[in-house]
Amino acid sequence: MLTPLPLELLALGVVLLAVLMGWLTPGQALEGFSNAATLTVVAMFVISAAVVRTGALAPVQEFLERHGGSSLPRQLLLLGAVVGPLSAVISNTAVVAIFIPVVERWCGRLGVSPARMLMPLSFMTVMAGVVTLLGTSTNLVASSLSEQLGYGSFRLLQFTPMALLTYGCGMALLVLLAPLLLPRQPVAERAKALESGYAINDYLSELQVAPSSPLVGSRINDTLLQHSFDVRILALIREGVRYSLPLGNQVLQAGDRLVVKGRQEQLVALHDREGLEPLEEPDGAPARDRDLDAVVEVLVPAGSRLIGQSLREIRFSQRFNSTVLAIRRGEELLRDRLGQVTLRLGDALLLQTPRATVPGLQVSRDLLLLDEAQVLDDRRDRMPWALGLTGGMLLLALWRSDLLVVWALLVVVAMVATRVLTPQEVYASIRWDVVVLLASLLPLARLLSQSGADQWLVEHLVGQVGQWPPYALLTVLYLATSLVTEVLSNQAAVTLMLPLGLSLTHGLGVNPLAAMGVMVFAASNSFLTPIGYQTNTMVYAVGGYSFRDFFRLGLPLTLLLALITPALALHLAFQTT
Repeated sequence: MLTPLPLELLALGVVLLAVLMGWLTPGQALEGFSNAATLTVVAMFVISAAVVRTGALAPVQEFLERHGGSSLPRQLLLLGAVVGPLSAVISNTAVVAIFIPVVERWCGRLGVSPARMLMPLSFMTVMAGVVTLLGTSTNLVASSLSEQLGYGSFRLLQFTPMALLTYGCGMALLVLLAPLLLPRQPVAERAKALESGYAINDYLSELQVAPSSPLVGSRINDTLLQHSFDVRILALIREGVRYSLPLGNQVLQAGDRLVVKGRQEQLVALHDREGLEPLEEPDGAPARDRDLDAVVEVLVPAGSRLIGQSLREIRFSQRFNSTVLAIRRGEELLRDRLGQVTLRLGDALLLQTPRATVPGLQVSRDLLLLDEAQVLDDRRDRMPWALGLTGGMLLLALWRSDLLVVWALLVVVAMVATRVLTPQEVYASIRWDVVVLLASLLPLARLLSQSGADQWLVEHLVGQVGQWPPYALLTVLYLATSLVTEVLSNQAAVTLMLPLGLSLTHGLGVNPLAAMGVMVFAASNSFLTPIGYQTNTMVYAVGGYSFRDFFRLGLPLTLLLALITPALALHLAFQTT
């Protein structure tokens, strides 16, 4: 049975097939890997990682927590005012990951569900991504296609006037509708108990080996505790010393404390049959090894090598020195037989891990750590370099935007030279799935043009829409591009729709920059499902949303932007002078 290919490998396979069929030369097929847009995206992944790694956004987090107030609309407005400028320059994935804990702390203080703010957080970063050319890879792909089609590349602030207006309108709608349409159930404060959100308080306990226990003198592997009683031994504590996995060869002694995960009835059976005494805190709750362990939440991001594999297949405990306590998948909560669960994009995992392991999770390319407060930051002294180099790149791009890729790559080299990032961290920060997708889509656009398929489709459509006013035509193009981006990806949508839309509007008197602006905005603004954009997938699991929740708030936002974006494109930012 064949394994379904991810989109980037499917696109690459089509390009290679086109070479074998003689439709593309090898040089044309591989030109996407040397394209300026692809290399700029690579550089921006690194620059975003440098800004985050040095703790440059920590003061912003502190500002939000101090001035957020107790009003949900005020918090949404303040959140939008902060994450908008950040998402215009650095990766919106990084912005969302950093601000998820801030939002949850705010909601804990207000006594409302984080679901009322997490989806707006994602939508804000998506809308702000088109403010500058660097905001999203979609902008860079569109700029490259525009140059390829003879219209020239975009300037750094090509979209800024229109983007600021659409962002303001979208923010107003979110402030009005999000409190009304999103789930209202209050949840526990993150700082008090991440475990409560996963309902595992009854699953983690400490058991002490009694002197009379038949297990004394036996190796843990020989006792078959984990098979006979369906419990998981997470750690062993002996005379104040904690022993982590693997524990199979440890010989149990009287007085040993075992940190275990299992249902209450299994713990009772262990007490009755094996002489393991449950320990309790002063408040009657099960004892926990809180000083030595951290409980953190991580996401499985797009491009993770863990997707499609079970925890057992990847030997998760050994690989990350962490134990998965529970998995949250949208509205679904998984707590039993986790070793057999196949991981999916957007899964949220609750981990118990030694505190010394947490910094390693932060730099993992396969997991996205959500609780940055757990991380011991050791790069604060490099923050001036990270911010100075990033600011210098923006100024140089304003001066010579045609050399943007050169400025960006120079900054990457400088980040390593100034010890902001190590070479290993540079390579780990790059989303190679996005890079391969971009490099494959650009020759596919050439193939589409050479095949004449776009012209054939345009000839059949012109007769239907030839009498439409430009505004109506651009509105339909916006809605069509929005649907394509939900099904495929942002980059694939703009690659498919931009040549088609330009050919369709060419003879109808529509400004080509107006048409491109509309399609770029539509390809970037994905709100209808949790799988259309990675930030939506990130908050989907953490907020416990359903697909219906995204549709309820995403549909009015999509319709609003579909109405105002064409009008702004025609009469403001891209009006013919």
